[in-house]
Amino acid sequence: MILIRALLLAFNVAVVAYLIYRILQIQKTDHPYKTWIILISIFLLLLPATMLMGLVRPSVVYGLLYPIAIGVHLYLIRNS
Repeated sequence: MILIRALLLAFNVAVVAYLIYRILQIQKTDHPYKTWIILISIFLLLLPATMLMGLVRPSVVYGLLYPIAIGVHLYLIRNS
């Protein structure tokens, strides 16, 4: 269980760093959906913080759905 928690924490740190990087790149552009992209990115950034504060428990659903949500979000940012 400790190994899974450590891997989840490492994944979250990497995702937070990459999302912040992408937010800064999107902010510089004139993308028509810039506001929506930034709001969704901030929501995805706050989700791991709620887990670390103990508001959301790490579960299988979180472990499966969060990476999918991040992947889809980054794919849509990259292709738009």
